[in-house]
Amino acid sequence: MRTRIIPAILVVFYCAILIKVLVLKDLPLIRIGQLMLSFGGTHEGPPNFIPFKTILPYLFGSKGWLIAVINLIGNIILLVPFGFLLPLIIRNMGWKQALLWAFGSGTVIELMQVFMHVGIFDIDDIILNALGSMIGFWSLHLFTRLMQSPVWRNFTIGILVIILGGAVICLSVLMNTREEEKGEKGVDPCRGSGGTGAIVAIAEHVITIERNDSKQEVIRIIDKTMIRSSDGAIAETALKIGDRVTVVVGLLKEDSQAASLILVCTSKE
Repeated sequence: MRTRIIPAILVVFYCAILIKVLVLKDLPLIRIGQLMLSFGGTHEGPPNFIPFKTILPYLFGSKGWLIAVINLIGNIILLVPFGFLLPLIIRNMGWKQALLWAFGSGTVIELMQVFMHVGIFDIDDIILNALGSMIGFWSLHLFTRLMQSPVWRNFTIGILVIILGGAVICLSVLMNTREEEKGEKGVDPCRGSGGTGAIVAIAEHVITIERNDSKQEVIRIIDKTMIRSSDGAIAETALKIGDRVTVVVGLLKEDSQAASLILVCTSKE
């Protein structure tokens, strides 16, 4: 029983990371050269119940290979540790049981996004998440066999140390990036992404934005809503029609429809 405590703690910790990354999309804007990638903001639209409807366009590069790699490989890799750790808690887990857990965890992630209004339901995301979880499951079986050989045991431990070191470095860079974003002034908070949409109407504690998909969305503003521009924190009264903004909703317990963060993009002159 004691041998399962550490894996159980790791699973709980990793599930918290998955919720932060996959559900809440709490990530800093990623810059790759001149390309700006933002995973925050509102993500709403019709659900996809057709398998491979979104995967195939990525595989054929219709949306760009970099975007394809980030969406496909990212959704797979993030669930690999979950599939690796789970059999350490549930002993004698067969591949069928692992497959049920894989699809179940992916489904829970998708439903959480829908209920929190931070994403849409996509069966393809579930397929990719399940694939990642199963890769983790089979990796554990391979790892167990390799550890029986002294030569492979040392090699495998070395690889794990390298992976752990890389993860620590990535986490450090991620945290430093977030700290830089908090302190920078005079820099476009949207990082050139153009934002979620533009403000088309303003009322008391309410703004209406026209999103990039041409749909309008009403956003409530409460006391806990943070509003930032290139000058730092600003008041609600500083918002004006025509401002392009990045809006994050669904994270405040007090009001799931209220914005937790509004970033006013710097207009390009």
